[in-house]
Amino acid sequence: MKNSKEIKSGKSIVKILARVFAYVKPFTGLFILVMFLNTIFSALSTFSITTIFPLFQLLFEKKIPAGIIKNAEPGFLENLKNSYFQFIQGLVIAPDEPKTTLINLSILIIGIFVVKNIFKYFASIAKVRLDEGIAKSIRDSVYKKMTHLSLDFFTHRKSGTLISIITNDVNVVNSLTISNFTDCLREATQVILFLILLLSISPYLTLVAFSTSIVSLIVLKYGSTYLRRYGSRMQTAMADYTSILQETISGIRVVKAYNAEDTTNEKFANQTSRYIGSAVKHQKIITIIPSINEIFIIIALCVVLYIGGSAVLSEQGMKPAELMLFLFSLFAVMSPIATLFNNISNFQRGVVAAERVFDVLDQQPSVPTGTTIIDGFSDSIEIKNLSFAYRDIPVIKDANFKLGKTKKIAFVGSSGSGKSTMLDLIIRFYDPSQGEILIDGKNIRDIKLDSYRSLFGIVSQETMLFNDTIANNIRYGFEKASMEDIINASKIANAYDFISKMPNGFDTITGDRGIMLSGGEKQRIAIARALIRNPYILVFDEATSSLDSESEKIVQDAINCSLKEKTAIIVAHRLATIIDCGEILVFDDGRIAERGTHSQLLALNGIYKKLYDIQFASQV
Repeated sequence: MKNSKEIKSGKSIVKILARVFAYVKPFTGLFILVMFLNTIFSALSTFSITTIFPLFQLLFEKKIPAGIIKNAEPGFLENLKNSYFQFIQGLVIAPDEPKTTLINLSILIIGIFVVKNIFKYFASIAKVRLDEGIAKSIRDSVYKKMTHLSLDFFTHRKSGTLISIITNDVNVVNSLTISNFTDCLREATQVILFLILLLSISPYLTLVAFSTSIVSLIVLKYGSTYLRRYGSRMQTAMADYTSILQETISGIRVVKAYNAEDTTNEKFANQTSRYIGSAVKHQKIITIIPSINEIFIIIALCVVLYIGGSAVLSEQGMKPAELMLFLFSLFAVMSPIATLFNNISNFQRGVVAAERVFDVLDQQPSVPTGTTIIDGFSDSIEIKNLSFAYRDIPVIKDANFKLGKTKKIAFVGSSGSGKSTMLDLIIRFYDPSQGEILIDGKNIRDIKLDSYRSLFGIVSQETMLFNDTIANNIRYGFEKASMEDIINASKIANAYDFISKMPNGFDTITGDRGIMLSGGEKQRIAIARALIRNPYILVFDEATSSLDSESEKIVQDAINCSLKEKTAIIVAHRLATIIDCGEILVFDDGRIAERGTHSQLLALNGIYKKLYDIQFASQV
């Protein structure tokens, strides 16, 4: 009797496989075509083996007898066999002309193999279309799910692990489950057809030959546990070295600046060694299962050879041609059986990969979208009694303030004081633990996310440009923008002049993460990207903090130009950039410690005054 853990595990695997095979539904027609072509291929493979029977009759009996029925009352399978071989004889037999019969037989064999390989060719093409179509469907689903998940999903996971799931795990799911399934059905068809043939020749010898299947099932049962364990370790190690690879490529400047090539090489080598170790152990199990099966099949084959050979020598019913056909068929069935067991073994790794894939697909956004559509901003954004904790650590505590339309507000404070978190809450990357955020009197939780975020144009400290043209980077997410819109936005952002001097102007490729541009140039393109959609609210999150003085002045001029008649939220480290804001909020340990205009805050002689004195001490 199976224990509860085994039953639960079995149900889990069935559930996972059911979800995997749900992706076959859109490809039902192609799946049926693959199975049809594979079935014909399997039938012709069996047919090609049976054509040697007339040859053995010619060799051992010097002729092909007109009839081969041995029993007065043959059973169903024997009747089927007799009818089948009489059909073959009708195709090749030339009475009293053995050489003509041989020629006819040769032509038949060639014809069978030609037709079989034609079906094999079209089956393989159809299977690739099926496999790649399903893999694309799964990969697209995972990618779409990831892009719709909330920001905290990505902060909890390594980006390399997520990349590995989309690339490596999806391939493993497809190749070791769905693709394996079609292969298993093809091989199973061959096994069934050969089994029918073997049973029609000698049920007793067939029973002897397949007595080893019990041993094979026992080996497979106990091997599956280890296959799943090592398969899981392989996928984890693969995700880890993919993560290191991604981090190294994106941070190659830091790697080289600190002479850390050897360190990162050692980390990468350690993870690839872990993968190899698990892969070797996995392959040991994968290899030993068919090896043990083959040994027992050979033992059974030798026993069949002895028993059948003895019957032929003693002339107790079995003829030489029948024994040779039985042995050839038994040899022929070994390959599909080995493939079948190998594919069944590989299911375990596919199940492990599927678990990782479905773990992503089962995630729900921590920031769910609302139902109300908002198409403008007419009055104010209000933060009421707002608190926020990240992993039970308080970050924002009881914040209250209001931002009117066309007004400008700034958040300042030391690192970790909560100013950037407050900005993330307003944009609704996260939801507050307590309190609410209202826009024109409506709770932003009730508004559709895409509708709400379309009100904002955001420029962050770390500008992300894509390996595309400057024009496409500016219109990113706003594909309906015309070239005229792009040019106008670039002019407001003080970017038009330097773009025009580029080799291909707006069609210049920026390189990976905008590597072909300077920091100031990237920021001005980011400002143009924010402006092109004509947002109601502009957000600048320390947009000039990483720039040199000359670039900062150019970018700050672009910011000032873009702020005309706009509502703005500015997170600033450099206080000189926010002196003219209507209200400045000073954050300290998650609280709004001070608020007011620049002059009012200086007069308080508090936190803001200390920050100001530190920054401008060199100029005093």
